[in-house]
Amino acid sequence: MIHEVKCRPEYFAALADGRKSFEVRKKDRPYQVGDILAVNEFVPFEYKFCSEDECERFSRTSESGRYSGNCLLFKITYILDDTNFCKDGMVILGLARCEI
Repeated sequence: MIHEVKCRPEYFAALADGRKSFEVRKKDRPYQVGDILAVNEFVPFEYKFCSEDECERFSRTSESGRYSGNCLLFKITYILDDTNFCKDGMVILGLARCEI
């Protein structure tokens, strides 16, 4: 299964350059080891990440922000959903970058 998710620019950059190999997500989807996570860079309107002119290059707009069009694919390698380590209703997904 492929799960498409939004990701703020600073976390997207850390995923892109390999500093971050996990995602903390709401447990609102049937995540399984082996599934694909399609991480889409998303800039909320309240961010001062870019000027209005720069933001115009973004591919899609929603009521809460804009998508940059940048996407990374990861395979879910591990799921931690133990409430001793995660808030109730949250999961930590271990990720491995998919090269296409």
